[in-house]
This record gives sequence, structure tokens and C-alpha cells, in this order.
Amino acid sequence: MKSATTIAPLRSLVFLISIFLAVILLLLLSGCAKDSGEKEPAVPVEVVAVEKKTIQHTITAEAILFPLQQAAITPKISAPVKTFYVKRGTRVHKGQLLAVLENRDLSAAAQENKGSYSQAEAAFETATVSDLPQEVQKAQLDAQAAHELFTAQQKIYDSRQELFQQGAMPRKELDQAGVDLTNAGISTRSRRSIWTR
Repeated sequence: MKSATTIAPLRSLVFLISIFLAVILLLLLSGCAKDSGEKEPAVPVEVVAVEKKTIQHTITAEAILFPLQQAAITPKISAPVKTFYVKRGTRVHKGQLLAVLENRDLSAAAQENKGSYSQAEAAFETATVSDLPQEVQKAQLDAQAAHELFTAQQKIYDSRQELFQQGAMPRKELDQAGVDLTNAGISTRSRRSIWTR
């Protein structure tokens, strides 16, 4: 058997451990309680009926604004801007005049082009009037030469037809004279139509 002196310290140690465990258990149970006893403070809210009034308070704040619609405006010509009719950020409507471009150089170029056109028109009239009588005279001479050729071909055809009827000429040469007469007639009609225009 063990002595009483060794058992007593063991009993006191077991007693202390059991008390320690009981204290820990009580602390744990009291810490997990649902009702802590403290309530959150209630925030008072003022309720008012909606009314239409003017704004009495102005609040200034920083913000980034974006437009609902935006368009890049580029002119068809490059020129300095003479006058702006709207400011940046102003609301505009379709077809509204926004700016006027400088047009002095364009007006000068248009005036210069009108002068060049007038010179070209005068040169055309001069060339046409001076060359027209020569063209008419040439057309008359061509028509007269074509008529004389037709008359000569007609005489050749008539004489070959007589020779063919007498048996002195083959049919081939008579046909060739007929083709030459037809070509001369076509040439005469075309020259006469050019001359009468």
C-alpha cells in the first residue's frame, strides 16, 4: 500500500484540476449565451410626404459626365475656322449651323476658275468660227468629188453592160462594175449628208 503522504498531494491535484475544468466550462457556457443584454441603438428617421418645391440646398461634388450621343464633326475641306456659333458642351440639333470656315482662298480659287472657263470658252468660239468655213468648204468639195466619181462609175457600168450584151465582155467584169457603182453611190450619199448638216 501506498503511504498517506503520497496520496494526499495527488488528491489535492485532482481536486484542483476538476475545479479548473468546472470554471472553464462555466465561462464557456456564459460566453455562448444568446441574449447579451445590450441592444443596438435605434436611429430616428423623419418621414415627410412628397411635395413639388424648388431646391433649397445646393450640393457641390466632383463627377465625370458622359453625353448620351456624341458625333465627330469633320469638314469636307480643310480651312481655318472663322466663327463658332456654339460653345463646347452646348446641346445642338440636327442641321444647326455650328461654325463658319474661312473662305477667302476658296472664293479666290472659284473666281480664278471662272476666268479660266471664260478664256477656254472664248478660245473654243474662235477656233470653231475660224475653222468652220474651212470645214464646210472641205465637205462641199468632198461631196462634189463623190458625185463626180458616181457619175463616172455610172458611165463605166452602162458601157460594160452594152459590151456584155454584145458578148464582148465576161459577166465577172460587169458584176465588178456594178459593185463599184454601188460603192460610189454609198460614198456620195454619206458625203452629201455630212455637207448638209
